[in-house]
Amino acid sequence: MRVLAFIRIEERETRICGLPIHNKPLAIILALLQLSISVASFLQHVYSFYKHKKIFECHSDIPNNSSLETHFLAHDIIIFDFGLMHRVLGTNECVANYLDGGYMRFAWTIEQSTALFISLIALMFFKKPLWLYWPGLLMQSSYTLGLSVLTMATAPKILEALGGVIDFELAIIFSVYSMGFAMNWLFTFVLWHYYWHRERKLLAERGIFPPPEFV
Repeated sequence: MRVLAFIRIEERETRICGLPIHNKPLAIILALLQLSISVASFLQHVYSFYKHKKIFECHSDIPNNSSLETHFLAHDIIIFDFGLMHRVLGTNECVANYLDGGYMRFAWTIEQSTALFISLIALMFFKKPLWLYWPGLLMQSSYTLGLSVLTMATAPKILEALGGVIDFELAIIFSVYSMGFAMNWLFTFVLWHYYWHRERKLLAERGIFPPPEFV
């Protein structure tokens, strides 16, 4: 499949600007990056409960000269929101706080971190069983769809902000959000294609399906 004009994802490899990269190492790198995001988001809850006795004490309306610990809890890392929602929507807390106070977010960080860890173990050490990939595929697919829903819901306000004066801060926080969004869609596509590659090879070994050309 082709993403934009310069990324082509196949079952065995991904070509970025014509440069081939095997899907296995690419999936490992992207999984590690997203796992670090998920773990950091989980640690936000741990620190919030330790410091404030609340599951997620997140206030995005903070001055730029706030302390490091205040900045750590002011951003919704799991959705790459480092002030974008506050800037375009005028919210004073993280999005998760408006839903249920952050409890679903807390559960999600545990589930996603666990699923990504299992996927990393499967990618690095085990060629089978294939069901080891299922938790990561399920969580990652749900996650990217969730980011898409959030993006579509806030798109009018984001476009309105981008249609005005774009200062350095807006450019940075929008770029971070966009890169996180794009990275996770790429990771989802790469992980699925690598899974199909492994599945095709295992079926070919059993004589159930004719092997692809690269086997």
